[in-house]
Amino acid sequence: MTRHAETRPMVYIMVWLALMGLLVLTVGSAFMPLGRAHTPVNLAISVTQASLVMLFSMHLSTAHPLLRAVALIGFFGIAIMITLSLFDVLTR
Repeated sequence: MTRHAETRPMVYIMVWLALMGLLVLTVGSAFMPLGRAHTPVNLAISVTQASLVMLFSMHLSTAHPLLRAVALIGFFGIAIMITLSLFDVLTR
């Protein structure tokens, strides 16, 4: 019932390098005068980081479809909460 796929260490190294690159982008964007684009840029970076962690660290790319669906529902649930929080902040 369970599928165990062997992942090469090079994949983990590449994902780690991508996460470190995105971290550098996040820190770098804190010092750049982006104005109103600051929040969307950082949210896009964080969604990319979360996607990499979900796909590779949590092994969702090779997981059972039901587990993928549950993770996707949780991901979109958090996205809805963040969106509603942003609407609250932007309308003040």
